Amino acid sequence: MDKELKDQWRHSMDMLMQLPESKRKHFAMLLMSLADCYDDENDAAAVVLLSTEDQLVMFSAGATEFECSEMLQKANELVHAVATADAPEKGMFN
Repeated sequence: MDKELKDQWRHSMDMLMQLPESKRKHFAMLLMSLADCYDDENDAAAVVLLSTEDQLVMFSAGATEFECSEMLQKANELVHAVATADAPEKGMFN
């Protein structure tokens, strides 16, 4: 690892150690799941979206661009279903 990458990694680890235990555990679960995507023995794949005020960055792991597109479409449908599961019926708004 080059020095710049090591410094960035060290900074990230310092920041992570300041987080509450629950967030550190969540992050560890995320990393373990993501690592599975890099193992050729697994059929796991991931799309990670990072959003800032003016930018959206996408990383893929174990997936082609087309597979990422399919995963994002399925994710959109899932999030929509979860978000609207408890919504009142349309007729109740009239």
